[in-house]
Amino acid sequence: MNEKQCEICGAEITGVPQRIVIDRSTMEVCKSCARFGKPEDKWSLVPKKMVPVARAFTESRPKPRDYFKDLVELVPDFGRKIREARESLGLSPEELGGRIKEKVTLLKKIEREEISPEDGIRKKLEKELKIKLSDEASETRVKSGSSGRGLTLGDIASIKRKTEK
Repeated sequence: MNEKQCEICGAEITGVPQRIVIDRSTMEVCKSCARFGKPEDKWSLVPKKMVPVARAFTESRPKPRDYFKDLVELVPDFGRKIREARESLGLSPEELGGRIKEKVTLLKKIEREEISPEDGIRKKLEKELKIKLSDEASETRVKSGSSGRGLTLGDIASIKRKTEK
């Protein structure tokens, strides 16, 4: 008869060995050493959670993108340009808002240049009024910054300061 030895104490196991798990390791032990671990539900040679090595460590890296490709600048005096184009077509702010499905208050703030139009609104205005409000940001000006010191947040963002009282 082929007797097995306990993997913990080394004693010969009589009968069926107990399969237990200690620190994620499965062992065949005697009945007295079975108290040191938790019983294993089903024993297999290959763990259930094992993933092939090829899939386990492959990582998809995002492709580097040109962050300045989609960067557009608004033309100077975009508010005046919008108002003049709207008036030349004989449209009131309410009529223009209805045509492009935007709020009139938003359009008035854009015309007064209190806010800059987002890309979606800018494209609607350009299409409806048949004007060009955007100017492709020149790559050399964006990358070098205005003073040649490198790109800063101020070169990209439009910063409005509160007037001190």
